[in-house]
Formats: sequence, structure tokens, C-alpha cells
Amino acid sequence: MLLTCHNLTKSYQLGGERVEVLRGIDLNLSRGDFLAVMGASGSGKSTLLHILGLLATPDGGEYFLNDQNMAVLDDDGRSRLRASAIGFVFQTFNLLPELSVWENVALPFLYRAVASDEAAARVERAVARVGLTKRLRHRPGQLSGGEMQRVAIARALAIEPLLILADEPTGNLDSKTGEGILSLFLELNAAGASIVMVTHDRRVAARVGSIIEMSDGRARAGTV
Repeated sequence: MLLTCHNLTKSYQLGGERVEVLRGIDLNLSRGDFLAVMGASGSGKSTLLHILGLLATPDGGEYFLNDQNMAVLDDDGRSRLRASAIGFVFQTFNLLPELSVWENVALPFLYRAVASDEAAARVERAVARVGLTKRLRHRPGQLSGGEMQRVAIARALAIEPLLILADEPTGNLDSKTGEGILSLFLELNAAGASIVMVTHDRRVAARVGSIIEMSDGRARAGTV
């Protein structure tokens, strides 16, 4: 099992009120799985993704990634694992506008001890994999929305992650461009990538391996 969560809980203090966001989440993901996470706004989808990506810590429960207990890691350990094992793809791309495609994809290697020639090779492989080799020297402002999302996917792929986490990666794209991005994720999954994708689009969720539905901080198997 690549990822196992048991009874994850998380709450936040909002003003004078304690809001429970996750209320006992159980989740298992095998290597090569593609999981869609659905649910209404405020159901806990993003909080769950942040915990899986080590951007947040649960209040309770257990989270194992690649058989390692995430609770035993300190901040430095979490940062190192996040930089080496988890690829993030966001709805808003999160590209630096002053950097080229090559430079944006190479950003994760600022936080990893990888030889420069190996880092360069990984960047070029990742960019080729998303079909943007001819755009290596372009900046984000010179790209379409779909191309910018492909750059974001290449950045996630460059570190050769154990797990790809995608938060509404088609949400800011028109239907045709979104279909192209979904097809790319499906190709990556067919090649062995393990993916968890938050989406509100049931047409997207219907194309992946399995679905969970979040509601009031709880999760259940979903259908389309």
C-alpha cells in the first residue's frame, strides 16, 4: 500500500468557534491508483489534500506514506519528503511569471541535493512528457492556460514523485483544454503514476479509477 490513513481528524479555530473539518477519515491508496475526491465546498477536500501533501498536520489519526509514519517526522523531515516524493498540481498553476518554462519546472531542485546535470535531464524529460519541448524558453505569459497547466504537471513530474496530488487541475480551463489535461493525467496513471485528484466535475471523476465523496468532514465511496 502506498498510502494509508486511519481516523484522520482536523479542526480549526474560527473566531470563538471550533470547526471540525475532518471527522475520522480512512483512506487507502495502492501504487498506480487514481483516486478522485469530490464534495461540496467546505466538505474537507482541500484539507485532506494538504494533509496528504504534508502541508498540514492532522489533529489525530495516522498517516503512512510508503510505509513511513508521517507523525514521527519533524518539520525538516516533512519538507525533505515533500520535496522528494510528492508532486503538486494546483488549479491556479502557481508558476513564477518572470521564469521560463525550464526554470519553473526546475524549481523543486532548489530544495533537493540533486546533481545539476541530473536535475537538467529530469527537467527536460518532464517537459517532453507533457509535450512542451518547443516551449522551454517561453515564459508563462506567452502560454495558453492549457500549456501553463502542462508546465505545472511537468514540475510535479520532474522530481519523479511517489504521489501526485492535483487540486482541481481542470477547474480554470475550458472544456476542450480540460479534456486534454485529463487525458494527460490518464496517460501518466496508465504509465504507473499514483494520483489523488480533487475535482468538482463528475465527468472528470467518471474517468478515473475510484471516487470518494466528502461530506461534513467524512468520506464514503462515491459514484457518478
